[in-house]
Formats: sequence, structure tokens, C-alpha cells
Amino acid sequence: MSDIKVKNFDFQRELEKVAAGIRKPNILICGATGAGKSSVVNWVFGKNVAATGTGRPLTRGITEYSSEDTSVNLFDTEGYEIGEEKISAYRDNVEKWIGERREGALAGQIHEAWYCISAANKRVTDMDLSVVQTLQEKNIPTAVVLTQLDCVDYDEYQELLKAVSEGCGAPCFATSAHADKAIQEALAPYVQWDALVDWAEAVLDDSLKEGFIGSLAGYVQKKQALVTKKIIPIYTTAAAGVAATPIPFSDAVLLEPIQVSMAMHILRSYGLDKISEDLISFVGSLVVTQAGRMLAQSLTAGVLKMIPGVGTAAGIAVNTVVASTFTAAIGAALSQSCANYSKAVFEGSKPQSYSEFFDSAILSGFVESWLKEHKNGKDT
Repeated sequence: MSDIKVKNFDFQRELEKVAAGIRKPNILICGATGAGKSSVVNWVFGKNVAATGTGRPLTRGITEYSSEDTSVNLFDTEGYEIGEEKISAYRDNVEKWIGERREGALAGQIHEAWYCISAANKRVTDMDLSVVQTLQEKNIPTAVVLTQLDCVDYDEYQELLKAVSEGCGAPCFATSAHADKAIQEALAPYVQWDALVDWAEAVLDDSLKEGFIGSLAGYVQKKQALVTKKIIPIYTTAAAGVAATPIPFSDAVLLEPIQVSMAMHILRSYGLDKISEDLISFVGSLVVTQAGRMLAQSLTAGVLKMIPGVGTAAGIAVNTVVASTFTAAIGAALSQSCANYSKAVFEGSKPQSYSEFFDSAILSGFVESWLKEHKNGKDT
């Protein structure tokens, strides 16, 4: 029976539907040749976002990096060379292109800009300041990303910060993508990757934050908060709607499509949909085959009985409270498993199998713990 139920679901199609509903922020990446733009993009979003040769030229000097695998659109400006004529042409080209996009709908506009300056050059040029000021005049939230911090000493670093502050007043974030761990540790008090990401999220419209957070490489806590506060409530509301007229426990299968969609949405939010189609099928199948069993198990164990109006598995009518609460519990359990799996992957370990993190017993344990924690009406 379980195999038949699983075959009724197209998990990849569900994932595509989820992805289609996520609004993508548009981020402009600027800077001179050698400013380290690619290193910044790779560090924040992962190495596959702006892979060489995958961009789509939009106009001279500007390339768009966008795909179905990511929920952010990056617009990379070709680095400019030294020379007054070339510099002027670069600035004018960027300004004209931005102006044209401002005439359209919000979805096509540039939502923020990152201007990269290499600390290795040990100076902030008039051109740097001019481009940043142009972006600011267009009311585009703009940050200066100071790259290659490992190439300067403390005094030089302070001079660069002063030049940016006095020259344009834009927020400035120091970064280094140096591969040497010892250098990374030495620079840790000064490197501001997390502050850059926090700023980038904060300046976005709320409707665009999901796409940004879901595209980040790492940042598991941000993704966990996103899932808890925004993603799961979408599906608990839907589950409550199904049970607005209480349904027999035997018809709780009606909640499965909602819970499967939620599972796919959670995978997407953690970026785990890119790992493997096998993981998508594994998690989807687990929800289909185990959700009803976990609901019955929770009732038998007396956990859900703590909720007013809930009886036993045999006699219960699944109402809005039961449907939404149990869906929230499954969502929280999946989110915790995804968080644990993500941490293992990003910390460099190689899980031997998905069942190390998504086993039915593990999920059941998370569900039961969540229900016990929230039985007195705590926020989800």
C-alpha cells in the first residue's frame, strides 16, 4: 500500500511548483577588474551560482546569472580598466542600464548593489566613489565590499574604511576568501561576511527575503528561522482549511499532499534540493509513508491528547487544531533534520546515507519532542 501511495506523488513536480512561487531578488555586483567579485559571490552563494560560461549577456558589459536551481538573480558588471575614457563609459553604461530597469515592475528592478573594492590596491579611487554615489542617487541600497583583507595591515585597513565613510557614506564590509585556515582564523575579528549577509537581507522587501536566504551557502540558522516563521505557517494554515469541517482519522490522508508540498519547500529553503534527486524522493516518500503512522503514534502516546478536544486515534475527528498542530510538528521535524544534514555537509563531512538524518525513527522523535514542547500553546 505504501508503494502505491508514493507512486501517486511526483516529488520533482511539487518542487518545481514551490520554486516557481519564490520571488527572486536581483543583486548587482560591481567593481574594477581584479576586485574579487567572483570570490564574493562564490563565498556567499556557493561556487555554482556564477560559474564561468553560464551567464546570459544582457547588454555590453553586464551579464545575468540566473537558473532554476537558485532563487537569486545576479547581475555582474564587467570590470573596468584604468583610464578616464574607459571609466566614464563604464559608469554611464551601468547608470543607463539601471535607469531602463527602473521603468519596469518591481520583479525586474535591481533590489540592491554590492560594489567590490580590492584592499590589495590600498586605495579607494574617485571612480569607486562615483559609481557608488550614482547607485545611491538611484535609491538602490548599496554596500561596499572590501575584498582581499589579507593583503593589508590594520592601519591600511582603517584608512580604507575612512575613505569609504567620508567619500560616500555607504556601509562597508571587510571580507577575505583566503583558502588558508590559519589566515582565516587570524582575520576572524575583522572579516564581516555575516554582517554583509545581514545587511543584504535587511534591505530587501519581505517578499524577496525567502529567495535570498534559500540561496545562501551555509547560514543554517537563518534558514531554520525562515522555515519556522514563514514556510511552515503556510502549510499549517492549509491543513487547518482541509479540516475546517472535521474529518475522520481514517481520512487524515487528505493532509498528505499538503505535507509533501511542505517537505519539498523545506528542502528548497535549505538548498538541499540541489544535492540529489534521490534525496528529494527519499524525504518525500518518508512523509507519504510515515505521516499517518506518526499521527497515530502521537495520539497513542498521549502527546496530542494534551490539546483540548483531542481524543484517541480510534475515535478522533481530525479538526483544525489537530491538522495544523501535527503539520507544524512534521515541518519542525523535517527542518531539524535538514539543519543537521546541512551542518554536516557544510562542515565538510560526508554522510554515508540519507537515513542518518531522515530515518523515520529520527523524525518521529523530533515530532514527539516538538509536540511535548508546544502542548501548552507555545508559539511554533
